[in-house]
Amino acid sequence: MNINDLPHFIAIPATPFLLGTPERDLSALAKAYGGTRESYREESPQHTLTLRAFEMAQTPVTNALYATYVAATGARPPTHWRGAQPPAELRDHPVVEVSWHDARAFCGWLSGAADAPPKPATQWLRSVVRRPLSAAYRLPTEAEWELAARGSDGREFPWGDQWDAARANTGSGGPATTTPVGAYPAGASPFGALDMCGNVWEWTSSLDALYPYEPRDGRKKPRAEGRRILRGGCYANPHGYARCACRFRMAPHVTNAFLGFRLARDI
Repeated sequence: MNINDLPHFIAIPATPFLLGTPERDLSALAKAYGGTRESYREESPQHTLTLRAFEMAQTPVTNALYATYVAATGARPPTHWRGAQPPAELRDHPVVEVSWHDARAFCGWLSGAADAPPKPATQWLRSVVRRPLSAAYRLPTEAEWELAARGSDGREFPWGDQWDAARANTGSGGPATTTPVGAYPAGASPFGALDMCGNVWEWTSSLDALYPYEPRDGRKKPRAEGRRILRGGCYANPHGYARCACRFRMAPHVTNAFLGFRLARDI
């Protein structure tokens, strides 16, 4: 296993930022991307939020890293793999066909939780991560995801307000399949996070709940029932779904060829 299978982590400071979409812009979104004004109501009201500092993985979890988890734990591999290993040409692509429950189990394994892998894999992780295995890897909240994707100024896409098909893998000009993580460096967010726009939808820890976003209202409870929020759009969606403020949701047991995840951790 190569150290490069672990993503680089970016420090995201505790800074005020704009979350969501202004209500005055909802009609313009409907005109630009289809639907009605009410189709975008869940993104409003836009409001200012300040989160605690955290770290976000620069790129989504790859097939290569997920394969280490499968080998160590016997977890179910994605159905398009060849047994317990992904096709060689997909090792640096984001893992897909993972449910929210699968993603959380992976985070628990990587953190050295109760369901940690056998000793050899634990030793490997200790040498690679170079920090105690008690470091908690987790899914980001949807607010953390949006801050890492758009910065503090409420921009529409990670690079700014104007769409550019050359900066992201979406259905508006991409190859109609996943691409290697980090393949669109020009699409980096203000913090340097990659693939926040397109490639695969990314699970967050957050329950589907209305705005304003309140971190202490229970929407982060891991055992609460309900759909979980996904962010970022994917290679099959038009770019309107890849806007930084776009919210999507699915039941936590769902898996398909568009769903992946990235890691976060506390500082």
